[in-house]
Amino acid sequence: MKRVFLFVLLMVFCKKPFDLKVEEAKYDAYLAALPELRPVPKDKPVELAVHYVKADNLPELDVNERTRLYRLVEKLCAEKIGYTVQIREARLVKIRDFFASASSLFTTSPLGYPSQAFLVSYFAPDRDKRIEAAVAAAIKGNRAKVKEYLGDGYAALYTRAFVGKLSAIFAETDTKGNPLLSKNNAEDERYFSYGHWSSILQGEKQADFFLTNAGIIGADNGMPLYVIARGGITSAFIENNAHRPYQGVGVLGLYPFLADTAYFNEKRGKLTREEKIEAIAWIWLHELGHLLLKKEENYSFADSVHRAPPDLRYYEWVKRVRGTKDHRSAAIAEMKKF
Repeated sequence: MKRVFLFVLLMVFCKKPFDLKVEEAKYDAYLAALPELRPVPKDKPVELAVHYVKADNLPELDVNERTRLYRLVEKLCAEKIGYTVQIREARLVKIRDFFASASSLFTTSPLGYPSQAFLVSYFAPDRDKRIEAAVAAAIKGNRAKVKEYLGDGYAALYTRAFVGKLSAIFAETDTKGNPLLSKNNAEDERYFSYGHWSSILQGEKQADFFLTNAGIIGADNGMPLYVIARGGITSAFIENNAHRPYQGVGVLGLYPFLADTAYFNEKRGKLTREEKIEAIAWIWLHELGHLLLKKEENYSFADSVHRAPPDLRYYEWVKRVRGTKDHRSAAIAEMKKF
């Protein structure tokens, strides 16, 4: 998934405050200097080092389930996109320790820029105004797709619907009976933040993919229409990376797949454990279409794994695409940058 971000003036509290306009220019220059993406050759195995980032208060896949997931993804890669993939879980780390170890990335130029500038905090006093500006930017000049993803309406209406969905998600209780996110654990917002994960992915030097039982959930300044429609949920994404062999690193957030809560059971449907694992595997395959084939996001072919689910009905999407023999890979353009 590729996003285009707006510059938004923020007050940033860190040891050395960012001048965000300056840092935006440095970040853009860094991205521009990266080499263009190249599809990964299929003539030898692709080895993916996966780090599992665990939140103790959220539902998760146990080690046996993760092993089954890895084998299923390997099988799908061979059958659907023609790669021999070998997935190895190289590290398990608790999310609090993981973010503490990555903290320097959030304040180091230029890769700290996404963590400083992208997030529209759920607790910001001008939250709704900033979300409305992000929604307005996403819908501008894009009426056909807007109607498909959001229906008929306008920015303020979409914003109210978005905030309602996001509030319902954050009000859900975790496995310890506490709200997923509230003022009592506001510091945990970074665990769900697209911008913080973006900085992590771009600076990572050991993993090719992160699997986490948290989710990438919240408002940011570059949400595509389908993320707006889901109430701020990014299932997974890939970022540019100058250190890893495939020119990118990805993350997949499991919470929207695993949560058995009123919101997700309504929007996603109640799924069996095996259906959840299968849905996760296919979403991962979609992301590997970006990472390995370097394919752009596809909005044209509804029966292709290269088109992300338009909503949270992941398993309905799986049933639509899993029988497809030709996923139209050849017809989908390649990205120059993630």
